[in-house]
Amino acid sequence: MKVTRAKAALAVVAALAVGVSTLVPANAATRSTVILHETNPITTLNCSTPEGNSTSCSALSYLQGAGFLYYNNKKVVVRNTIFGSFKVVKNTKTDYRVEYTVNPGRVWSDGTPITGVDLLMSHVLSSNKYSIAAGLGDPNDEKTPPAFNSLGYGGTYADNIVGEPVLSADKMKVTLQYAKPIANWDLYGPGPSAVHSYVLLAEGKTKLGTVAENEAAREKFLKAFNSKDTAFLKKIAKVWNEDFNITAVDDKTNPLLLISNGGFMIESAVTKQSVTLVQNKKYNSGPALSGGVDKIIFKYISDGTAAAQALANGELDVYAGQAPADGVAKLKAIKGVSVLGKEEVAYEHWDLRYDSTVGEDPYTGPFSYKYGQKSQDLRTAFLLALPRQEIMEKLIAPINGVTKPIQSTWVSPGSDLYNKVTSTNGSGFYTIGSQATRERRALAL
Repeated sequence: MKVTRAKAALAVVAALAVGVSTLVPANAATRSTVILHETNPITTLNCSTPEGNSTSCSALSYLQGAGFLYYNNKKVVVRNTIFGSFKVVKNTKTDYRVEYTVNPGRVWSDGTPITGVDLLMSHVLSSNKYSIAAGLGDPNDEKTPPAFNSLGYGGTYADNIVGEPVLSADKMKVTLQYAKPIANWDLYGPGPSAVHSYVLLAEGKTKLGTVAENEAAREKFLKAFNSKDTAFLKKIAKVWNEDFNITAVDDKTNPLLLISNGGFMIESAVTKQSVTLVQNKKYNSGPALSGGVDKIIFKYISDGTAAAQALANGELDVYAGQAPADGVAKLKAIKGVSVLGKEEVAYEHWDLRYDSTVGEDPYTGPFSYKYGQKSQDLRTAFLLALPRQEIMEKLIAPINGVTKPIQSTWVSPGSDLYNKVTSTNGSGFYTIGSQATRERRALAL
């Protein structure tokens, strides 16, 4: 799945449930190496661009990074107090401030200490105002894209942030100021980036630096951030946009591209075939690893039948995918395999395009917002007419028995907020009644 930076292109009103089958051999828990199945291969190591944002990339990114929050196995957002802490330090109607503190001693995989300076990249990638002020371009300009090809621009953070983040004297705290209190404020905080690696890459370095060299490089970034050094930041943007667009990793790959503060880091990758991650020996940014797994291999197999055969051959430990009903029957026939069908977090959905994004020709299709109420009614009719129940009954229910479509793209069934969100998000408008009655409502628009 790819998303576009233009918010107008994300007209998602209701999402379909996705049936996910997870198949685990009995011996998987006793192995130090686990081989996981993914359907679509990665196209980049940077998941934060419109082209790179995919579930395959995110799976790798999650294992390689740790910040202030994470999801536990109950789909609950948990504060990562091992990495750091954050709190509201001022709360008025016109001045809302949040302070983020990185715990001392946290390090990147190359041994470089993590500081508050590493949090500033989030602002560069998310603040429209900073991008404009630093001469990096206006993310809302439909003709000229900004220097950083970031998905972070626009939305709540960009609309409400005031000025620039304030770095403490010891460089371990960053304070953000918003123009007003915002809902879910804790979800808009910064995450760490190995900014020293961007600087070294921009300088043409091909080897890991010493801690002293890395800290000096980070100081260069901080100076450029504070002074809004356009030329310097554009060099960083070129690195961020382009250098991570690799799908093969071997001993010749620049190690500056592989720095991690998560539990794992990439060891090797074969284009369209696999990615291998090993434990980050310097990991101390999150909860301790458990279970004895020290190597994770993602194998990319798009054909479901071939993936099932790979599982039967012992070439996979875990298969996860939207298997057809007959495929599930075949999988159940494999000895030593448990088949578990359940609702899972995913991002399969319908997008209705009604505007253009930066760099594209103007969109003039039937859903264009420029046609006013007529195109809005057409979009509504299309979503009403989608055969959700038929899709569920034919594709999903035979696998896991679930017949009700997922009604939110933001929270998943089983989480504490799901019922509360779906009762007020308007999704019921597109699911109430039978398919026939919804189609009649669509035709009446």
